[in-house]
Amino acid sequence: MYNISNRYSGLANFIPFSAFSCSVSRIASVLTSVTIKKQNINMEFFTRHKRNSFYRLMAVSLFSIGTILIQSCSTKETPVPEAASLMGVNTSPSPASYDMYINGQKATTSGALAFGGPTAYLRLNTGENTIKFTVGGSTESVVSKKINTENNKVYSLYLIDKGANMDILVANDGVSSLPTTKALIRFINLSPDAPALNLSVKDAETILTGKTYKAVTDFVEIEPKKYTFQIKDKATNPAMAELVDADIKAGGIYTLLSIGLVNPTGLDPKITTKLITNK
Repeated sequence: MYNISNRYSGLANFIPFSAFSCSVSRIASVLTSVTIKKQNINMEFFTRHKRNSFYRLMAVSLFSIGTILIQSCSTKETPVPEAASLMGVNTSPSPASYDMYINGQKATTSGALAFGGPTAYLRLNTGENTIKFTVGGSTESVVSKKINTENNKVYSLYLIDKGANMDILVANDGVSSLPTTKALIRFINLSPDAPALNLSVKDAETILTGKTYKAVTDFVEIEPKKYTFQIKDKATNPAMAELVDADIKAGGIYTLLSIGLVNPTGLDPKITTKLITNK
């Protein structure tokens, strides 16, 4: 299985820090044990032997010390901890911005997520993790959820709906293989009041059909080029939103989202599209 996390080794880290060098005190003790005492090197040595023999002896001694130090360090290496990768996206249809926390640590250090805003992929512990969202600048939770992650797996996490219905949806971003001459795309309907939706190309074929709220499709192959994507009501077929000039690259992995409300009130956002680049 192709692992998207291979592309994100330099991202923010939410796993405990481990040192990968040997102990300074161990090196010091090794150096002390290999000390050449001054009294063992006297004038008789220099009168009996040529200087080049002395230099050879010193070279061998230094090489031996280096070998001991390398072996000492290599036996003390700490194994790399298991980790998963996760991207957070705010798709809650409201004018508010939200901060995301992973196991109590703020993940949105560059600022709260506006509507449609994603984080980078973040590395976190495998096993159980607690995800919390707060209104930007606050620490009071508006929704919290425990999720389970597996080693080397990659996930997207979406803040969905609003008010009492606010929730967290997790999707697995892993793919079985990555084509080099094509791209992969999937569709997720995250518009709470939308009917079943189709993802189509304008004036062309329908790519994915009949996706109800919170439905996550599999990734499908498409040709790399520029598209105008449309989200259509499956039953009546009019375009409800579109994304113009979406530049799809060969080898890329993408998620197209339907977000916002069909019937918004006040400052709530109207239904629209959002293209997320997973790779």
